[in-house]
Amino acid sequence: MYNHRSSAEPELMNRLLQRTLAYRSEASIDDPASLRAFRSKWEDPPEAKLLGELASCPFLGLLDGADLKGRVGCLVHPLQNDGVDGRDCGVYDRFICEDYLCAAHAVLKREEVALVLAAVPDSYLYGLVITNPRLIRTFFEIAANSRGAYPTARELEQPHVIDAARDFFELVRTWPYRAEDGIFGAVVPGEGLETHRRAHPSGDEMVVPVDTLLMSLGTRPLDVEELGEARALVSDTIERFAQALG
Repeated sequence: MYNHRSSAEPELMNRLLQRTLAYRSEASIDDPASLRAFRSKWEDPPEAKLLGELASCPFLGLLDGADLKGRVGCLVHPLQNDGVDGRDCGVYDRFICEDYLCAAHAVLKREEVALVLAAVPDSYLYGLVITNPRLIRTFFEIAANSRGAYPTARELEQPHVIDAARDFFELVRTWPYRAEDGIFGAVVPGEGLETHRRAHPSGDEMVVPVDTLLMSLGTRPLDVEELGEARALVSDTIERFAQALG
């Protein structure tokens, strides 16, 4: 979804919309030839992607019609097509799609995922947050250290706690210090499938725990004044979350 050189939210969501409308008019789940033709037409070429060799399936689209705030998912998944499975016509076959689980599934606790689901209002932001488990876990750890205890599942279900968490997660969308290549957070895309870890925004080693979040937000190089402002912005949202927990 985000592996494109034009990955700003309006462009990305419009691209998904146009692809979904084209799929509805040009392809049929019961006609594999039409699915293969659609893939050939809509699959992004390597030069359009941030990671040129990473497959980007053209059957990713809007599951709720033209609703740009609706769910993003697989247009040819059997759950969307009365049991008919078109995934073998995509860039991965049905078996790879069925077995794959993202890093968040292995790293995050169930209550952490539940909070992200409750606090993040749309698919664009949800995808950016849930695929960045280090950001989520560090957010929880700093808040827990501030209040002296890790939050319980019941505490995380409180509406005012969810609202405070939403303020933090919205930084992923609105972060004013994000680098041009910061869409993947602390992962910097290179050629093909090459990636490396993002450097500290000041060029030095990490000094305070919140610096991990600065890199996870895809922060560009900052001068001393900007670094202080960025740290304060993140720290304030975490502190409000910790206070909401009580």
